Amino acid sequence: MVCWPIVRRTLRSHRRGIFGWTLGILALVIIQLAVYPTIRSSATDWSSLTDQFPDAFKKMFRMEDYASERGYLSTELLSFTLPFIVIGLGCTWGARLVTEEEELATADIMLSLPISRTTYITSRFIAAATVMVFALTVFTVALLIGTRWLGMSIPVHQYVSAAFSLLCIGLLMMTLAAALGAWIGKRSGALGISMATAIALFVLYSLGPLVDFLDKLIPYNPMQWTIGSAPLFDGTSLGYTVAIVAVIAPCVAATYVLFDRRDIVG
Repeated sequence: MVCWPIVRRTLRSHRRGIFGWTLGILALVIIQLAVYPTIRSSATDWSSLTDQFPDAFKKMFRMEDYASERGYLSTELLSFTLPFIVIGLGCTWGARLVTEEEELATADIMLSLPISRTTYITSRFIAAATVMVFALTVFTVALLIGTRWLGMSIPVHQYVSAAFSLLCIGLLMMTLAAALGAWIGKRSGALGISMATAIALFVLYSLGPLVDFLDKLIPYNPMQWTIGSAPLFDGTSLGYTVAIVAVIAPCVAATYVLFDRRDIVG
């Protein structure tokens, strides 16, 4: 069950943070789209330039036909900056999902309400997921409006696939941070470990094409299942989506189990 007053209270108490994260994503999209006409007007020169980049550099950032519409957006928006904004958003909300009330010394009041711990955590999960969906909906709408204004011809479903891939990695890191928070009981610890995990996964994903041993691990890396699946080119992968769900599910289950066993300090 979901306690909607808790959902509304959670969203209302963090409305400034939600606005800030969303504004950051929107600003990034606007800036990158503003630059693209310059790239398009000298596409031949840019293609010649990027062809001269070291192969290692192009492999690390998955640069495919940089001067094209999809290649530019994939490189500038989906290869590094935006994924880490979404990961940061997910880790931040996940880390506070279980620990916030305890650190504010209001957990005893909240959990004295006639609701179960399961309902409480479910409501917090719904609030965090709502923030992720809202931020990426803004991303999708901004990208759609901006690219249509610039005359780009990428189909709408490719933008949705790109947003969905970001949502998947964001939810994965959010649920991991939530499980860590339920285990450790400290927001800072959950945030630090989850962000360190995300950075480690991204480094392994980036260096994979350059190192034979790491390259064999790429199919098992969540970064490959999401941003590495080239959603603007190939759309959403059913297999990768199933893999992401298979990792998110135990993280969610662990959060419920660990929180139910915690001795809460008011």
